[in-house]
Amino acid sequence: MRVGISTASFFNRVATENCFNILKQMQVDTCEVLLNTFSEYEKPFVDALVSRKGDIYVHSVQALAAQFEPQLFNTNPRVRADAELIFRKVCYAGAMLGAKFYTFHGPSRLKRRNYAFDFIKVGDRINALCEIAQSYGLRLSYENVHWTYFNYPDYFRQLKKQCPSLCGTLNVTQAIRSGYDVYKYLDVMEDRVSTVHLCDYFKDDTLLPGKGKFNFEKLFKELDKRDINAHLFIEVYSKDYKDVNEVKDSYDYIRRTLMTVQQSF
Repeated sequence: MRVGISTASFFNRVATENCFNILKQMQVDTCEVLLNTFSEYEKPFVDALVSRKGDIYVHSVQALAAQFEPQLFNTNPRVRADAELIFRKVCYAGAMLGAKFYTFHGPSRLKRRNYAFDFIKVGDRINALCEIAQSYGLRLSYENVHWTYFNYPDYFRQLKKQCPSLCGTLNVTQAIRSGYDVYKYLDVMEDRVSTVHLCDYFKDDTLLPGKGKFNFEKLFKELDKRDINAHLFIEVYSKDYKDVNEVKDSYDYIRRTLMTVQQSF
């Protein structure tokens, strides 16, 4: 397991192209890159971003998913095809940055109602997206997010039956917000977990890891016990800190906690 920081943590604080400089100053060598908007999916921006990366390892990429990922499942073929063009651009960005995974959010839940899924149909579409990602050298890693289709553990359990190459991204805070225990998600993702997003909480507030109530030591022990070798990324909101040095302190806390756990085995 490696520990890193998602550039999503700097959203509205640091421009995407400047995030690598911040990470280098923090002596962080591993990251996930969030591309924020349509102009950042274009080849000139991506190529310029690659030139700034240096020796930092980019494990995964993600996009501002609500912009187009729901339309990847639209029943209108023209709408779906246009969304797929954007999806391919993000895959290209991942390939150029050396990433192995595309962190995927998928369709949103727009109404408070019961959703009945045809998992064969959804699985077929996920498989098609997995194939596109694989053509760029990436694996699709579906993240649990409370406002998306994947906001309860059994959703992934059903997809696993249909999608042999699909991976999972475990989001600690999003699991809590969905009303399910974090370890219920871990139970269904199992060895499919590629990435873990770390954020702390207290009551309804998100916080930097180490500032709230979540037991990260327990999580790391569980990952080790299950022989899950996923990479760990601090992914917080810009409101969760006043200065980026606080993010570095949280990163150091997570590294120390992980090291303590690993030394105990």
